[in-house]
Amino acid sequence: MTIITVIAPVFLLVLAGYLAAASGVLKARDVAGLSRFVFNIALPVLLFQSLATVTLPEQLDWHFLLVYYVVVLVIYGLGMWLSRRWFATPAREQKVFGMGASYSNLMLVGLPIISAGLGDEALLPLFLLVSVHSAILFFVTAVLIERGGVNGRSPRQIARQTIKGLVRNPIIIGLALGGVVNLLAIPIPPALSQALDAVSAAVLACSLIVLGGALTTYKLAGHFAEAGLIVVLKLAVQPLLVWLLVFHVLEMDPLWGAVAVMAAGMPVGISAYIYAENYHLGTAALSTAVLLSTILTLFSQSFWLLLLT
Repeated sequence: MTIITVIAPVFLLVLAGYLAAASGVLKARDVAGLSRFVFNIALPVLLFQSLATVTLPEQLDWHFLLVYYVVVLVIYGLGMWLSRRWFATPAREQKVFGMGASYSNLMLVGLPIISAGLGDEALLPLFLLVSVHSAILFFVTAVLIERGGVNGRSPRQIARQTIKGLVRNPIIIGLALGGVVNLLAIPIPPALSQALDAVSAAVLACSLIVLGGALTTYKLAGHFAEAGLIVVLKLAVQPLLVWLLVFHVLEMDPLWGAVAVMAAGMPVGISAYIYAENYHLGTAALSTAVLLSTILTLFSQSFWLLLLT
C-alpha cells in the first residue's frame, strides 16, 4: 500500500463534492440534507457498530488521552499568545484563534484517512479522542470568551449546557450505545448487523462529499498572516509535539501513538469556524484557515503516514 492509494481517494471524493456544489449539481439544501444524514444517522451507526464489535484491550492507556489533550491545550494557549503578540488581536478574539489552532477535523477528514492508513485497529483510539474532543474545546472556549462579560454565563452554566449538548449529540449517543453493547456482550442479530453494514458502507464517501460541498462556503477571506499562524500551529507544531511525546518521551503502543499524531495534524475543524461565527469573532481568518488547512492536509498527512508506517 502506497501513500497515494490512501490519501488520493479521500481527496478525490472531497474534490467531487466541492465541484458538485460549486457547479450547482448539488444545491445548498442538498448538501445540508446529506450533512444531516451523515451526522445524525450514518456516522452514529458506524461508531455504534465499530465500538460494539471491537475487541477492547484489557487496560486502556489513559496516557494517550492525557498526552493528546495536554498538547491541544498548549497549542490553544500558544495560539492565543501569538495572536496577541504578533497581531494585537482583541482579548475575546484570541480564544477563537486558540480554538482554530487546536481543534482537529477528526470525523470528516480524520476518520477516512486514519482508518485507511492505519487500519480498523486504529478506530478505537480515534473514537476515544472523538468522545471528549468537542466537549473540552467548546467548554474552554466558551468559558474564556464569556468570562467577565456583562451577559456572560458562569462556568457552571456553560458546563451544564455542554453536557446537555453531548447527551443530545447523535455521535456521542452512537459511541455510548456501542460501548454498552460491547461491555455487556449483547449479541447483534444478523439481520440488524447487515442493515448496519449497509449504512456504515455509505459513511466515508458521503462524509467526504459533504466536506467538499461545505468547503464551497469557505473563502480565502483575507487575513492570510493570521490564518497562516493557525495553519502552521495546526498542521505542523501540534502533531510534532505529540510525536515527540508519544515516541520519544513515553512508552506508548505504536499504533495508538500513530493515531494521536495523525489526529493532531488534521485540518482545522469546521466546528471551530461555526463557533467563531456564533460569537462574531475572527470569522475571516478562520474561514481562510479551514480552507487552506484542508487543502494542505493532502501533503502533511502524506508526510506523517510515510513517517509512521
